[in-house]
Amino acid sequence: MSEVTRIGGRRAARKRADVLAAACSVVAERGADATRFTDVTAATGVGVSTLQYYFGSREDMLIAVFRYAAQADFDAVGARLAQLADPWERLLAIATHLTGAVGSDTGWRLWVESWRWALRDAELRAEVLGDYTRWHVLIASIVEAGVTDGRFGTDAEPMDVARQALALIDGLALPVALGDTSFAPSLLADALGRLVAVRPAPLQ
Repeated sequence: MSEVTRIGGRRAARKRADVLAAACSVVAERGADATRFTDVTAATGVGVSTLQYYFGSREDMLIAVFRYAAQADFDAVGARLAQLADPWERLLAIATHLTGAVGSDTGWRLWVESWRWALRDAELRAEVLGDYTRWHVLIASIVEAGVTDGRFGTDAEPMDVARQALALIDGLALPVALGDTSFAPSLLADALGRLVAVRPAPLQ
């Protein structure tokens, strides 16, 4: 493969990623069922024919949006966790990101849309369940580390705690996605603290 071909391929991949990032905002605002190629064209300036080239059908574009958003969430949390050592802070970082309690709730709106579509699409459903597995494994590893160093006092299986924690996060995130202004991040922190039996950080 020539250098020109490689550079062209990277540019095309970046352009497609840029379109997906913009399309995430469109789908979050309009909902998947109401999003058309023309809506994404209006937001990006990329022609319908180019969108068809990138994705094929409208449905394939929407599924690509869901997958892009899911990976973006995981990558964003991973970057944040790389800066944190304390298991409790790491758990809170995941929770606040996934609830949309910090920044934008676009990601959670897209999660809701992907759940709806996954109910009708077996392939997407398997991918969404796979996303849950990744989050479960990540949270379980944090719980295990917290127990090992005495930060958490729970004696439950880490994977069971992870499943409960993610269910709790999902449940408390729904009011955020619906615009409930009474939601306070401290409520989430309190519930998670009880779940893992968080203990004070050791003195340095």
